[in-house]
Amino acid sequence: MPGLLLVATPHTGRALRAAPTQHLVLNREPSSQAHNIALRFSAPGSLLLRSPPRRTLAGFVRAMAKDQDLNPANTSAYVQVLGVGADAPSSSPSVLLFFDRQRYLFNMGEGFQRYCVEHRIKLARMSALLLTRVSAATAGGLPGSLLTMADSSAGGLLAGQASMALHGPPGLSALLNAYRTFVNLKDVGLGMQELQHAQPAVANELVTITPFLLTAGEAEGAAAAGGEVSALGAGREGPTSTSDAEVTAGSTREAAGKDGEERAAKRLKPGEPGPGAVACYAAELPDIPGKFQPQKAAALGVPRGPTYGRLVRGESVLSTNGSTITPADVMDPATPGPVVLVVDCPSAAYLPALAASEDLQTFAQGGNKASKVACIVHLTPAGVLALPEYQAWAARFDPGASHILASAAGKAGQPVMRAAAGVQAKLNALDATVFPLQQSLLPSDGAGSERAIPLPGGVAGDNLLRFNLRPVAKRGLDSSEVPEALSAEAVRAELAASPAGEAIAALGPAAAVPGDHPPPCLASAGPRSLEVTFLGTGAAVPSKYRNVTGTLVDCFEAGALLVDCGEGTLGQLERSLGRAGTAALLRRLRGVWISHIHADHHVGLASVLAARAAALGADAPALTVLAPRSLRRALGAYAALEAAPCAWVDVACSVPGAADVPEASAAALARLAADLGLARLVSFRVEHCAHAYGLALEAAAGWKLVFSGDTRPCEAVRDAARGATLLVHEATFEDELAEEALAKNHCTTSEAVDTAAAAGAYRTVLTHFSQRYPKIPVIDANFQGSVGIAFDLMRINLVDLPRLPSLVPKLKLLFAEPEDAGVGDD
Repeated sequence: MPGLLLVATPHTGRALRAAPTQHLVLNREPSSQAHNIALRFSAPGSLLLRSPPRRTLAGFVRAMAKDQDLNPANTSAYVQVLGVGADAPSSSPSVLLFFDRQRYLFNMGEGFQRYCVEHRIKLARMSALLLTRVSAATAGGLPGSLLTMADSSAGGLLAGQASMALHGPPGLSALLNAYRTFVNLKDVGLGMQELQHAQPAVANELVTITPFLLTAGEAEGAAAAGGEVSALGAGREGPTSTSDAEVTAGSTREAAGKDGEERAAKRLKPGEPGPGAVACYAAELPDIPGKFQPQKAAALGVPRGPTYGRLVRGESVLSTNGSTITPADVMDPATPGPVVLVVDCPSAAYLPALAASEDLQTFAQGGNKASKVACIVHLTPAGVLALPEYQAWAARFDPGASHILASAAGKAGQPVMRAAAGVQAKLNALDATVFPLQQSLLPSDGAGSERAIPLPGGVAGDNLLRFNLRPVAKRGLDSSEVPEALSAEAVRAELAASPAGEAIAALGPAAAVPGDHPPPCLASAGPRSLEVTFLGTGAAVPSKYRNVTGTLVDCFEAGALLVDCGEGTLGQLERSLGRAGTAALLRRLRGVWISHIHADHHVGLASVLAARAAALGADAPALTVLAPRSLRRALGAYAALEAAPCAWVDVACSVPGAADVPEASAAALARLAADLGLARLVSFRVEHCAHAYGLALEAAAGWKLVFSGDTRPCEAVRDAARGATLLVHEATFEDELAEEALAKNHCTTSEAVDTAAAAGAYRTVLTHFSQRYPKIPVIDANFQGSVGIAFDLMRINLVDLPRLPSLVPKLKLLFAEPEDAGVGDD
């Protein structure tokens, strides 16, 4: 016989009979809180009531209140600089506003996922991302994070997050439209809102975050936007250059006739994009109510009981003698809630609007909220920080407010991706030419010295610097998590003194393989003939040791070509060449070639295009981009947001024998090859996903460089690589994972080596490693003497090819100790 359900009602305790097998809840109502007490059926017809003792119940009430962040005095809150862009200045740092149960992030530049993996930052409770600008610099890390969100099984930084809000200035919807080509936004659970000036984007019991929009060149800083909230995947499309039908048609060649001519090699350049609106934010935490003083209440004749609760809730009550008692009569003064300002003034053009903003003036001296400002985080570039007009504006605020300069690292030469920089320093000890140090670690860069602070009274926004907001007793700057300085000299000295270092030294310097027969082209090659720099050698998602795919083919005076352009490619260029060197490289960049539509091969393209346009100025010519047709829609959307002129050519047009190639596309391909000094630039279909390609480059000087792209072993790669001087081949999986390689259309290490041997390639470099191999892939004992292993920022010059295989034994010694696996796989 099933048990009976009994419900004890408030005040009466009467038992009510209910249907059997249902759940039982007893409600007790002290004050306004309802608490559930579990009942358990025992023997038929009997009931066991387990009511917790008063102390346990009270503890449960307190725990529930804390869980809901009902009392701000009990919360932990701080602002933290996430220095994503400190050693890659093209990318904006991020600012994290942390609460016990919620997180708010300002800006998400490229490399954000990699940064979080490196520093073990979990943002599983991130409630909202707020952008100061709609640009590649501030949102370049968003596509990769959205992909991680869509695949919670990946265990990424946002795994398990049910939903997240995205806020940004006008143009945000157009940016997300660009992502629809390669991110299924319907699966992300993301709410999008274009900001309205001075209208709170976030308002809850924890914080109110209000944006103030600035427009360049206007004294009035307010720029009202649409503000309509919508779920991604619904609503109108932003500006594009291609219809959905064209994007999804899947054709590998241009249509014939007039329409095909119109779509071929079209210059994707905005008419007059102009500088967009910029958002500055004020995050206001609520006041902490003063402590209730029951002694005062009793002395004033306030009866005990519910009347006390009404006073605590801010209501006035009557005493026993009829006098009106206000909360101020019986409570200590409230503790004012602190205010955090996040300020971004990307150029001098925004200074008039910043200075004229009446809304921001309310937080400056003379304003009614001036005393509440605890911290101002400046995302403003160092060049603008140093301007007298900006410094005069910053001086308006209360002297007690801390100014954190997130764009100015306190220590010169300190990399943010420390694990990768440490590995680079070790590799540099093996061969300083093939493995140059990151620019930030070069002695000439003043590593470890104090960097000048461009704003008087400002504090350098070092990586992971905190400003504690609550508890009040801990309010202030906190550098306890700021990493110690990294010294390349110390890393190399430690390696030299280790058993591995001694064994490496015993092998002697790298040299040509005995019995080697270099191809004739090397006899006439010089150091400025060809150099290949690996900007990313990992697969799928970035890890702390390897970035995602990107390779620089540098023909020096003849120009340069990027082969794939995963997230963080621009930052890797800056780590390799420095900021000035990167700008010089971008000015002679002739084109970008994208192998296929998977995001790890092209998400960094928008940043590269924007940086190139900035390096060349207003009259920047369109950059040729060879890419699958489905990427064209994203390129058009990018061009609508910021100056990033490019001329798209369907990569299928570069396949020998392609039919119906538009004249404009053929001319663009011929011009690109000629600019690079190439006799031949051709693509070939490979076995991976739809519309996946490899690339072969042949120079008039005789060298031949081939990229396999992502692929299974196939005849197309073997044919294209026949007689190659250098073959760059993917080797995503170790041999024991052959079935997984087959299932995911990738190669194992042995399959890649076998392909190279069958093609007769002189040298082969393996790359695109699964991120489960954090430093070096598993190498077979019979590894051939013509093969090298790629690492991020590795440079292979044509003249160094003969000695490349001799580095492999040293690499095996250097990375003999196993490491924890990185995130992601292929």
